Amino acid sequence: MIVSRKSSIVNYFFICISFFQDFMKIRRNIIKIIQISVYWPFLLLFKIFFNFQVRGTDNLKEGGDSFLIAANHVSYLDPVSVSIALPFRLRYFPLYYMASDYFYRVLFFYRFVGAVRAHEGKDLELSGRPLINLLARGERVIIFPEGAIKRGTKRRPRRGVSYVAAQSNKLIIPLKIESNLDGSVNVMGGKLFDLLTGKHWIKMVFGKPFKIEETIGKIPETLTELRKASEDVFKRIEVAK
Repeated sequence: MIVSRKSSIVNYFFICISFFQDFMKIRRNIIKIIQISVYWPFLLLFKIFFNFQVRGTDNLKEGGDSFLIAANHVSYLDPVSVSIALPFRLRYFPLYYMASDYFYRVLFFYRFVGAVRAHEGKDLELSGRPLINLLARGERVIIFPEGAIKRGTKRRPRRGVSYVAAQSNKLIIPLKIESNLDGSVNVMGGKLFDLLTGKHWIKMVFGKPFKIEETIGKIPETLTELRKASEDVFKRIEVAK
């Protein structure tokens, strides 16, 4: 009787694992389909309304099919800007990005456009593990080291980007986002009139790829080393050209 009960529990456990794996595969396919479907419409709209420009895409070649993009954060449109800044290649889809806990909870559809919950205020392993696992499976990940939109004051980059890079051993591709969008007002970054008159602009600049050990001369391990490495990552974002 006891053996039978244990066997049932084990079987139930494996069924749950199988169901979860199937769900994740379905979710990945949904994310990929959505991102591919909206790529060209969003690119057209951004070129019309934001004079959208991209430079340095040749730097993506060294990254292969799986890499970590580290970008500065200027507006709520950044995840979209990054996804359409990449050349249209099927191997670049799906693309995942870390999203704040608030938006992840409030906007349910975030789960199906590539968002990964940040688990703000938690330890590095808890918040970074989902991204590390994605990179281990050959996916592509976006991290905004500042952790939030920059509003007039310089934010100190967080340790998460260096932790994920160190644990995944993936190349980091710095991406500088230059824009006059005001991310603090609304998701469109300005008034409708400003959009129609072409007042706003966005320029994306990919920098040269590098490994995290190139930042401080070794793979960062301690909190202090992770902080210094993240600061160096952000400097490489700022000087991308």
